[in-house]
Amino acid sequence: RNNTLFIDMVGKLGIKDRSDTAWHLSQYESLHEGMRKEFDLDERFRHIEFKLNLIQQNAKFFLEVLHAQKSNTLEWVIIMLISLECVLMILDMSGWGEKLLTGVSLF
Repeated sequence: RNNTLFIDMVGKLGIKDRSDTAWHLSQYESLHEGMRKEFDLDERFRHIEFKLNLIQQNAKFFLEVLHAQKSNTLEWVIIMLISLECVLMILDMSGWGEKLLTGVSLF
């Protein structure tokens, strides 16, 4: 998203590009360069690019944290299911499984 914002800003607005007039008429080239320096366009674009990269890195970090939390929850669910399966297997092997199932089948 940040890259598209930066590309739209540079591409559609054409701020970093020279105007057609500056390309064709050399007397306007110095005016164009003077205005670039006066408005600090290069420095401002560096700041914007730095801020957008910082936002992008923060978003990636938070997405990784959310992914890790989701993975951690899924791992615990799998551990609980395996534990339940082991308990059911032990009950079945000990003979208690049939007794419990007859009590549960009353519902």
